[in-house]
Amino acid sequence: MLLFIRVFLALYGVIAAVTGYIGTTAKYNPAATDPLTDNNHRYVAAIWMATSLAFFFVALNPSETALFRFLMIAVFIGGIVRAAALINYPVTPFLVFLILIELIPTALMLWFHTQLLNSGSL
Repeated sequence: MLLFIRVFLALYGVIAAVTGYIGTTAKYNPAATDPLTDNNHRYVAAIWMATSLAFFFVALNPSETALFRFLMIAVFIGGIVRAAALINYPVTPFLVFLILIELIPTALMLWFHTQLLNSGSL
């Protein structure tokens, strides 16, 4: 269980770092967006990139329960919001994959982490 948790925390950390980096370094396209929206996207991308540090930290220190739970709940809520947004555009397999990777592993990890805490294994 602990290996599963650590692997997915590291995976989420890599995803957060890469997507954050892409979002912060993207070229500005005035035809696609306005300056305020671009600025907001870059801000959120930078936060997401910084969040990768928390994922890596918790992967190395899984006993950090409060931070672990915060991260799992945040990713889970993000998955719910993505799922709700599907009413706005066509569903694609890739979007479904992104939603499922935010909902299923986080729920499993929360449950596994609780089991490990209750058994005294963390």
